[in-house]
Amino acid sequence: MRVAIYVRVSTSQQNDEAQYEELVALCQRSGWEVADTYREKISGTKGSDEREELKRLLRDARLRRFSKVVVWSVDRLGRSMKHLITVLSELKDLNIAVFSFKQGIDTETAMGSMLFQFVGIFAEFENEMRKERQRIGIAKAKAKGVYGGRKATPEHKLEAIRQLRADGVAILKICEQVKVAPRTVYRALGV
Repeated sequence: MRVAIYVRVSTSQQNDEAQYEELVALCQRSGWEVADTYREKISGTKGSDEREELKRLLRDARLRRFSKVVVWSVDRLGRSMKHLITVLSELKDLNIAVFSFKQGIDTETAMGSMLFQFVGIFAEFENEMRKERQRIGIAKAKAKGVYGGRKATPEHKLEAIRQLRADGVAILKICEQVKVAPRTVYRALGV
């Protein structure tokens, strides 16, 4: 059986090597021939039109280059239920199965197909819960005055900036002496 490996991490700081190596080993144990590998570093909340490797995978699926897509986890294909269903529906219409390593689900079976949809529901639920926790955390931080961007430049530094500029000191010299960025100098001078 010819398969495609799809690996995705959300940020450029994350490494996809562990996922990739595990999926390659799975394919070798299962006797599956890897037709191609699709790896990307992009948030799963992005639609397939923004995910170049997913677009390439779907294009190759339409060309029948493989009969199964192997992923680390269902949430690698899509975070939202809507997006996941769109991708899974297209693959199903093309008669291409999906195997999720982490969940041990294979859509070639009726039970696997049903479970895959449930896992997608829970992945979306988990994402919404994370967003809610972030909103609550940000609100608490704001209430304590610890959140909300940069601290204001102290008034004594603003006065020093204005005085140095009035004395004819160059902007970059002011930055060095007061230890501020040029934009702070310009803001203090109302420029």
